[in-house]
Amino acid sequence: MITKSNYVVGHQCQRCFWFKYNKYKDPSEDDQMAQQRMKDGEYVGEEVKKTFPIGKEIPFLGGDYAKMCQLTKEAINSDIEVIFEGSFLVDGVFIRVDVMQRTPDGWDIFEVKSSSSLKPIHKEDASIQWHILKRVKDLKLKDMYLVTLDKTYKRGKELQLEGVFKRHPLTQYVESNQEQTDTTLMNLKMISNMDSPPDERISATPNAKGKCTFNEHCWPKGLGETNSIFKLYNLRSKKKFELLESGIETFEDIVDIDSYSEIQQIQINSTINNKPVLNKKIIDDFISKLSYPISFFDFETFSEPIPRFKNQKPNERIPFQYSLHIQNKPNEDVNTEENHFEYLGDFNNDPRLDIAKSMIENIPKSGSIITYYKSFEKGVIKDLSNFCPDIKEELLGLNERIIDLMIPFAKGGYYHPEFEGSFSIKKVLPALCKNNDELNYKNLNISNGGMASSAFRELGNISTDEAKQVRKDLLKYCWLDTYAMYAIYSKLLLIIDA
Repeated sequence: MITKSNYVVGHQCQRCFWFKYNKYKDPSEDDQMAQQRMKDGEYVGEEVKKTFPIGKEIPFLGGDYAKMCQLTKEAINSDIEVIFEGSFLVDGVFIRVDVMQRTPDGWDIFEVKSSSSLKPIHKEDASIQWHILKRVKDLKLKDMYLVTLDKTYKRGKELQLEGVFKRHPLTQYVESNQEQTDTTLMNLKMISNMDSPPDERISATPNAKGKCTFNEHCWPKGLGETNSIFKLYNLRSKKKFELLESGIETFEDIVDIDSYSEIQQIQINSTINNKPVLNKKIIDDFISKLSYPISFFDFETFSEPIPRFKNQKPNERIPFQYSLHIQNKPNEDVNTEENHFEYLGDFNNDPRLDIAKSMIENIPKSGSIITYYKSFEKGVIKDLSNFCPDIKEELLGLNERIIDLMIPFAKGGYYHPEFEGSFSIKKVLPALCKNNDELNYKNLNISNGGMASSAFRELGNISTDEAKQVRKDLLKYCWLDTYAMYAIYSKLLLIIDA
């Protein structure tokens, strides 16, 4: 039996479909961010139901698909106006419909997504549903809609749930897409009967950009190595696959190195020769723009599909935490209580005004503010300035002083083979500051921004003792982000003085 979710996977990648269909272990099931997205989807689905008249919900009965379908049929044959999670099994394909609403002209069908926009893959999800429903005897269909969050909605004092959601008409699309849907479905049915996955080359599909959960079963051995062309900085996915198709898998296979960008050439040569590449002038230019006191600053943010606070939009990023290390003069140790400030909000209250005021109070009125990937911090501060009109100018003034610590690396000032084509702090830090447990993210319970966001959102669902530990973990993680920037900056000074 093919499920709707497996069909959607198969539309993107037939090999991935085969692994899903045959119940191979999916590593994404253990991914905290993936789990959070699933929870958000379920939550949004339940909230959407509140915008419809009271209806009949078909319970999920495990593997008893026949019973679920029978209950759905009974609901259709009654005078019930709305059916939630209607179940249908037709020609070996099982679907559950989020919402069905009866009209005088037939049933309107609603597929719900926790996204803030209509995506191409959502249309394929709707298409397979329409394809199956059209084959249900005595079921008259009217229109197909996809329901997403409305990113323009801003909550007032009270939540107007109807305003949170946006309905996208898809009837015309799903009707015109039926032939292609039927072709795809027939192909997937054939693949489902195969003893091994189809011999389909990996390609630049949404599931094959380096993040497919079944990479280990599909990708050539060594494709994840340091010298793989898939590690080449800022190279379009399509180009990577073209190189692979032409027999170029590693940097050593490249013969026309001059055709690549300057930073790509630096990476290739550094990796092949297994030694760092240094350009002191680029680093000197970067350092010359800095002025003391230097503030090393980092945000953490979270987002929610359904806004809880006044003037909050669906999926809007909300800063809930920051860390600040201050170096007042050259060679000063920042690892002291006097040189470090932090803020961590209360999950039950809107943190935006308090975090903005804390920043204005603690960030020095002069000097450079160092961040890593400045567009993120500057974007969050700009949003905060709009939320806090009374201190808008002070907040925007911070943005004028922000300098990106990634710049000397991305411009080729220093490249280490262990960067592997990435200038993220998680790659740069261990390459520059080796064998330092204090600077090792792997020693933390929370080790990346996604985990931090999910952990903060879970504070409202765990015990007091658990929450205390999570808050400690959050503070430790954000502390390391800014202390790591200080450590990297200090290392740059040593490099150019050597």
